[in-house]
Amino acid sequence: MNVQRYLRMAHTSSVLVSLIINGILIMLLITFITFQDKQERDNTTVIVIEAMDKELIDEIEEEIEPEMVVDPDDIDNFSDLAFDTPIDTDMEQDPEPVVESVQTDVSSLSDLMSDISSPVHMTNLLAGRTSVGRAKALKQYGRGLGGVSEPAVLKALRWLKENQHENGSWGAEGKKGDSGHTGLALLAFLAHGETPASREFGSTVANGIRFLVENQDSRGLLQPVGRHVVYAHAMATYALAESSTMTQNPLLTAPLERAVKVMIESQHPRGGYEYKYEKSDTHDVSVDAWHVQALKAASIALPDHPKLNVYKQRAMEGMLLGSMKDDLGRGFGYRLSIETSPKASSRREILSAAGLLGMYLTGNGDRKEAREILKYMERHTKQDWLPEWGVSRIGSDEYGGELMFWYYAVQAFFQENRNGSNFRKFYPKMVEALVKNQADDGHWNNFSRESPEQGLVLDTSLSALALMVTYRYLPTTQAENITQPNLQPGGATPPEDEDVEFEL
Repeated sequence: MNVQRYLRMAHTSSVLVSLIINGILIMLLITFITFQDKQERDNTTVIVIEAMDKELIDEIEEEIEPEMVVDPDDIDNFSDLAFDTPIDTDMEQDPEPVVESVQTDVSSLSDLMSDISSPVHMTNLLAGRTSVGRAKALKQYGRGLGGVSEPAVLKALRWLKENQHENGSWGAEGKKGDSGHTGLALLAFLAHGETPASREFGSTVANGIRFLVENQDSRGLLQPVGRHVVYAHAMATYALAESSTMTQNPLLTAPLERAVKVMIESQHPRGGYEYKYEKSDTHDVSVDAWHVQALKAASIALPDHPKLNVYKQRAMEGMLLGSMKDDLGRGFGYRLSIETSPKASSRREILSAAGLLGMYLTGNGDRKEAREILKYMERHTKQDWLPEWGVSRIGSDEYGGELMFWYYAVQAFFQENRNGSNFRKFYPKMVEALVKNQADDGHWNNFSRESPEQGLVLDTSLSALALMVTYRYLPTTQAENITQPNLQPGGATPPEDEDVEFEL
């Protein structure tokens, strides 16, 4: 009995041991399989990495393969190739000197300018160039003529837009675009508050600015070649400075600084400028006039420039050397020879108006010379000397003609006293003459004999700028009156506008 019980217990024990061993084996097997699966997954990852490395190597090998060598005899076979960009086959070039290109990155210039908002931040001299500022200035200073002057300005800007070259430039009829005409046309758009962000004229302004920057040489000249380098460079610098102020585009700072550097380095010790920026004992007072305006605009755009105001004042002093005083007052001549005599040649009406404007723009309006120039200019505010289309009040040999005289004179009278008798007499007659004689498509054609040479772009730009005088450059000491119309120097209340009417 005991033996049988022992045998049963032994059999049971062996079964249990067998089960335990099998269980252990099964667990080991599962562990091994899991480990193997993990190892296979890890190996797979390694394989993928190796494959990626091989692809990179293959790509590098393809890139360093030698370029295909074209047999000149097979060149005709290229007629079947298609290019993504059309090739300009017009290789005719004017015989102009080769100049080094500037380092300004213009690739993103237009894109950056398109993101710049309108000049709502501006105050002082340019505060009238917003839509609100224009409306207030026209109402306060426009003699009731804003309803006819503004439509004329818009027609002129649309004509200029239609006559802009594909490269962004403007020029005289039948000629290539140049920096001078481009700068003057741009000034008309900028005076109206148009920037690259403007809805109607944005691309026009952006392309014009781009042309100026792209055509600046390594020295800084914005008009590297041509007969009138000094005029063109000054006009273009003037426009570039206002563009920089109005757009606050940082890409315009360096080109403007280079352009100003040319003016500083080329200025005579006594302040004048000569053709081709030569250093000599003579200078041209008409050239001086455009440089005074350009340096004024640059001093606004580059307020931290260490010596810009010094050179601006010196330019005005150099221009004054070309003035002469007599019983009629003080007027300005054309050519000045400092070596032989500190007197200019015969007096010119256009330059006298330009000199008066320069005195106010440079803060010299209180000097006795300014009062003497004003005395000479006041004969143009007498009834029989007021603007009249077809009648020239200036010398027949003065380049720019009556329209350039109006451009300077109306600004000078506005700067002198925008509520004074000189401006109140001159401005309405000028507006009437321009509005009545604007072509249907928006341009003006000067009635002076020089007009065919100077072209419609110059005539139209000057005329539009003259019409925009009430908001283009506000008098320096009175600019706050646009935003605070009740405040006047000395507490005086401005007179009510007199409505001036004429039949169209």
